[in-house]
Amino acid sequence: MTSLKKTGGRLTFLLAAGAVWACDIPTDSPLTEQKWAIPLSSTSVPVGEFLPDAVGFNQDSSAFTVQIDAISFEEDLGTLCSACAGLDGLTVPKPAFAGSFSESVDLPEDVESVQVQDGVVVVEALNGFTFDPLRPPGGETGTITVALREGSPNGTILDQVVVDGATSSFAPGTRLSRELEYSGTVGGSISVTVEVDSPAGGMEPGNWVLVRLNDEVVATATPEDVEASTVEIEVSGETYDLEPTDLDVEDVLESTVEKVQSGTLHLNVVNPWSVGAVATLTIIGPTMAEPVVLIAPIPAAPTSSVEVALSQADLQAFLGQPNVVLIGQGTVDQNAGTVGVAPAQIMTIGTDLDLTLLIG
Repeated sequence: MTSLKKTGGRLTFLLAAGAVWACDIPTDSPLTEQKWAIPLSSTSVPVGEFLPDAVGFNQDSSAFTVQIDAISFEEDLGTLCSACAGLDGLTVPKPAFAGSFSESVDLPEDVESVQVQDGVVVVEALNGFTFDPLRPPGGETGTITVALREGSPNGTILDQVVVDGATSSFAPGTRLSRELEYSGTVGGSISVTVEVDSPAGGMEPGNWVLVRLNDEVVATATPEDVEASTVEIEVSGETYDLEPTDLDVEDVLESTVEKVQSGTLHLNVVNPWSVGAVATLTIIGPTMAEPVVLIAPIPAAPTSSVEVALSQADLQAFLGQPNVVLIGQGTVDQNAGTVGVAPAQIMTIGTDLDLTLLIG
């Protein structure tokens, strides 16, 4: 009997000791951090987002079209013909005179210069004189030269047409129309000049003309849409939209979402214009309680990598949700100035998401 009690007492002790030991052994796995990378779709900004209202694309988008306003300008006989002073209202032998008049038209607002591939300006003149300056009665024939210049009326000649009285007339009340074609760099404005070189008329009374100093030649210059290979535009403070992109995060498991602690959105930017901007990125989805709004600076560099931190609340708001989309808008730096743009240019922004999960 004694032997059994001892044995029993020893067994009791071991069980008790085992119970105390069990309290010291952890029952949960240790917590560890894991880094997960999720590739996302890229987004982009086409060059059209930067273009002023007057700049568009031709039919196959191989060139820009630039709309330049038409202009109307005129000059009276008294200004063109200094020899006509004192003859107002008289019928006399027509004096010889040579004079010119011009007008300029600016490129559209926010367009600094264009590299023109194909440009046409249609110039039409209305003769308000009582005589034909190209073919004055009883006299020699004259000329009217219409010139298109880059910039001011003294700028480089882009094209000009000479209307010769030997082959063309310009009778009172009639119109002359000519096309001027041009290509090359045009900066700021273009000018149209009409130069009249009219010889004297015959001395016989049958060749005399009525001189009215207020009579005018009226010219209208109508630029057709210019096709340009490049355009230099002002972009300071301009805004642009990012193409919406599907983030495709619906398949992230709820158990994974619960373990997410933080994350980083990586933006790999290819910026052909090298203009800095601040982008406001918004993550939205139909089942999200509210959008996630992020701010990302875009450096003024051809290529750059940008990191945007996301909190646990940000990530858990959209991970695992269906039809989640990233949209955004950029605002160009206020001091960005002007940039040259070409039709095929596009800014691309590749995106991927790094997650930190607490596993245990």
